[in-house]
Amino acid sequence: MSSRLNDMENEGLVVIGRLVGSEYDTPEAIERIAEAVDAWGRKLSLPLGLVYCGTTINWPSDVQYTSIVIGLITFSGYGDDDEPVAGELGPEDMDIARAEAIPADFWRALQQEHGVELSGSDEVYLAAAGWTWVALAPDEGSKSVFSVSTEGSGYRAIPQELRSGHWTVRVGYC
Repeated sequence: MSSRLNDMENEGLVVIGRLVGSEYDTPEAIERIAEAVDAWGRKLSLPLGLVYCGTTINWPSDVQYTSIVIGLITFSGYGDDDEPVAGELGPEDMDIARAEAIPADFWRALQQEHGVELSGSDEVYLAAAGWTWVALAPDEGSKSVFSVSTEGSGYRAIPQELRSGHWTVRVGYC
């Protein structure tokens, strides 16, 4: 399963894909879409996944709007406050050209069969799943990209000028 519906795990991911504009008030709707994305990933032999940019710890009684990113999961790492370094990230993990491997039929099926509203174009996102913060930077104190699941959107587009570098990914509990 490539989709990420985390409760207490602290996971940072890079996803090349699209944002979901739909809002869901039940976990079942989100789980059905995640299952469809995973089935397409198996069918296409691609690391496709749905990333719920928050925690599922309060499901099923409390489902609040949380951002969702769908696409190729090119990096995934776990960390916590004691061991925040989750891994290394290179240009190949952030290459927007990799989105060309995702067929238009996939996006069309999500829209037509599941009613998913999607952003119009592909982007490279740093996403936080679970109660998580995630950051990437070449070293301490340098310019970085940062995302927090409990504040704001839980994802951040990685600027194009930063995609050619090598980065350390740090992940922790927020």
